[in-house]
Amino acid sequence: MNTTKEVEFDYEAYTQENAPDPGEIRRGSEAHKKRREAFRTRLINHTNMEIKHAREMRHVFISYCHENKATVDRLCQDLTSHNIHIWLDRDNIGPGTPWKQAIQQAIHHGDFFIACFSKEANARNQTYMSEELNVAIEELHRRPTDWVWFIPVKLNECEIPNIDIGDGKTLQDLQYVNLHEDWNTGLQNLVDAISCAQGPHASSQDANSAGTVPDQDDNCTLFRSVEGQYYFIPFQKVRWDSTEISLTLTPTTSEQVAFLCSLRKDQNDVLAFAHEEDATWVKAREVAQISTEGGTVWEVVLNEDTTGKTFKHRTEIVDFKNLTPNQIADMRAKRILLDEKLGDAVSSLTQATVFDQMLLEDRIRGKLSSQYGNRLQALSSPIPELYRQFRKTPKRFKKFARLISVLYLKLSNTVEDILQLDVELLSPGELKVKFKGQQPQLDINKTSSLLEFEGTCPLPE
Repeated sequence: MNTTKEVEFDYEAYTQENAPDPGEIRRGSEAHKKRREAFRTRLINHTNMEIKHAREMRHVFISYCHENKATVDRLCQDLTSHNIHIWLDRDNIGPGTPWKQAIQQAIHHGDFFIACFSKEANARNQTYMSEELNVAIEELHRRPTDWVWFIPVKLNECEIPNIDIGDGKTLQDLQYVNLHEDWNTGLQNLVDAISCAQGPHASSQDANSAGTVPDQDDNCTLFRSVEGQYYFIPFQKVRWDSTEISLTLTPTTSEQVAFLCSLRKDQNDVLAFAHEEDATWVKAREVAQISTEGGTVWEVVLNEDTTGKTFKHRTEIVDFKNLTPNQIADMRAKRILLDEKLGDAVSSLTQATVFDQMLLEDRIRGKLSSQYGNRLQALSSPIPELYRQFRKTPKRFKKFARLISVLYLKLSNTVEDILQLDVELLSPGELKVKFKGQQPQLDINKTSSLLEFEGTCPLPE
């Protein structure tokens, strides 16, 4: 019969007889420390790359509960087919990345936050979606109240949670998109909302680069802000009465939407406005954003500013080398349309005094039109700079060049009426212009004169 004898192991005696080498212990400790530091460095770099990607990649963050994964997958596929980049936690967080931090960064830097509500999500007491909603509501507080960013979506018949979002409002006060009754209509409404109110991280280059948009023959109105920025905004309807202008606008960039939002707050600002062959100074009276089944439109009512009428027929005093007001207006029109410089306008200018040159330059610029903060003057032609932005879309450039010319010709008091203004792009570096306009009647005893010429405006290479 075998028996097992239990022997107590003397660890202390064993370590005394087999003492470890201190050098090996130190080398092992240093190697472990190096491995730990290397792992930490890789983790930090990986996290930073995830955060950098979330900041740089314009995207739509979608929040949902996992019971609705199949429906959300369909939504993501449909949105992606419209060139909308989607951010989902399961697809955009790499292994080893602190997921809470990655989600927070993706929400903060996302162009939109889509919250997918459902009866399944409402039935759960606590989900990851709840944490995402908390982060999104905090972010919503930091954004302008007029900015479309948080979009509720109903995946099935359910109630939108009555969650406080500040200023006495809840999530139920936000217009939602209904997908479960008519998927295609709801999807189109969602796409329109994203397309017509792109997020604040869209750069000016993205919005104005002609290479990123199709070359369509857009019908647009033109606004010039107090800061001197131009906004060519597509329209559905324009009604211009004697002193009131009613517009139905369909903005296509985030900059256009932000500009329209600003009109609500700064209704005392005097803006330059042009449409077809007319232009005037205006103030915004009413600005409303309206969502319909066909998309989002902006209803805007403008009032012509009466201050401008005081200056409209003011006589310019001209006393320079026997030049008449008609000749000065002709020089100004050629500067606007042909980018004609001062030396080209008057061949004898080299023999004039510096004071005479300054006096003539002042007259050509048309400083009577600068009574407002945006100081619209004919310093040079606006056409070459416009070409730099829209050179890859010649149809848009031609239409925009004509509209901005109308703005300058009318609001610089160069002409009262535009009878003909034809522009034709001859080559990448030249725009042919044919113009005829009737000048303001400066003397009631004399018939107003006509300005008529044709030429070419040089464009940048």
